[in-house]
Amino acid sequence: MLCSMAIRMKEWGMQAYPRQGVHLPANALNDWGRTGRVLGKEVADAGRGLASLAPAIAQVAHAGHSADAAAMLDEIGRETAAELMELPIRDWDYSWSQAYGPRVQEMLSQFTGEEREEARRLSEVYGARYSLEGRRNLELERVRQSRRRWQEQVESAVQRGDSEAACEWVEQGRGVFVPEGEMQQTLRSTRSRSLQNTWQQLLQQNPHDTLAAWQRPDAGKPEGEEELRSLENQMSQTRASLFSQLAEQLSAAVELGEEPDSRELERAVAAGVIPADLLKGQHPRRALETAELCNWMRRIDEHTAAEEPQLKIDIATAPIPAAQRQQLLQRVRTTANLPPGISRNASRTLWSLYRSGRFGCPGDEQAMQCLGRLQEESLQRMATRPEKETASWLEQLCHSEDDWVCFDSN
Repeated sequence: MLCSMAIRMKEWGMQAYPRQGVHLPANALNDWGRTGRVLGKEVADAGRGLASLAPAIAQVAHAGHSADAAAMLDEIGRETAAELMELPIRDWDYSWSQAYGPRVQEMLSQFTGEEREEARRLSEVYGARYSLEGRRNLELERVRQSRRRWQEQVESAVQRGDSEAACEWVEQGRGVFVPEGEMQQTLRSTRSRSLQNTWQQLLQQNPHDTLAAWQRPDAGKPEGEEELRSLENQMSQTRASLFSQLAEQLSAAVELGEEPDSRELERAVAAGVIPADLLKGQHPRRALETAELCNWMRRIDEHTAAEEPQLKIDIATAPIPAAQRQQLLQRVRTTANLPPGISRNASRTLWSLYRSGRFGCPGDEQAMQCLGRLQEESLQRMATRPEKETASWLEQLCHSEDDWVCFDSN
């Protein structure tokens, strides 16, 4: 054993000195201890902090559940009210309970415990609120419908022109749909609009008699300025339309060799369509003199489209033979088919030459006859030849050297 130890010791001395082992400083171990104690204290403090936050966290969670319940109840209340507004409700409370209750029960099934109880309490609050609003809206809608039906009855009577019935309906709305202070004005307006429709219907049914009645001093006319102005415009338009119709009717009759119907003329006069002077001087008839015929042709050649109805009526009722009236009306038809302004320019050119003495002394029969022949030739050229050719012909007349000399005895 000793030998062995000697050997081992000897061997130990023969070996290199062993390397130093891992060194653990004691002061570091002491720091770790302090750190652990600090960390443990902080963990403990955090635990106590979390414990103190638990009521707040619970309160937040509770508020969140309440917000969810409120949002769902708000939607349920709106949907239920909108659904009942579309139905013929007799007992609002019963209908609300039947429609609102099942929806709320389905919503409550999504909550448990205290949240469920809170949601149930909110459902009562929201139910009462939306039920009250729905009932109010339903009553307002019923009032609006009643007012609409009442207004429809008033307007229906107004459109029929039944002033009496319209005013009776207005009276039924006194103090309900029409304030007492507005009653008289509403009655006047209703009566005025009814009269307007009465006149409009009569005007469509019998325009001549209506126009005649409108001119009488005792005609019952609307009081409202707007209704009266509108009717005046319609009467004027109808009168103009009848005037144009009469012109076509009279000219067509003359061209067929018939005389104007005296009864139609009398109706037109009574309606204010034509003046009473047109009924005078129809007989005896005499042929036109040269100057008169030239003036008629001038008026025809230079008339505008707006003047045509009056021109036709004047020709048809003129106290001249039927043949001359037919001739003049034929000229009206021919000029109407010419390009605008061409007959007017030709007429003015010929009359300018006449007044300057190119056809003879103005006023002489021979000069008038020359003018009349050129008026006839001018229309024939315009109706059958190109416009440029007629213009060239007029140009030659203007530059012709065949001037007339007027010897005035005075």
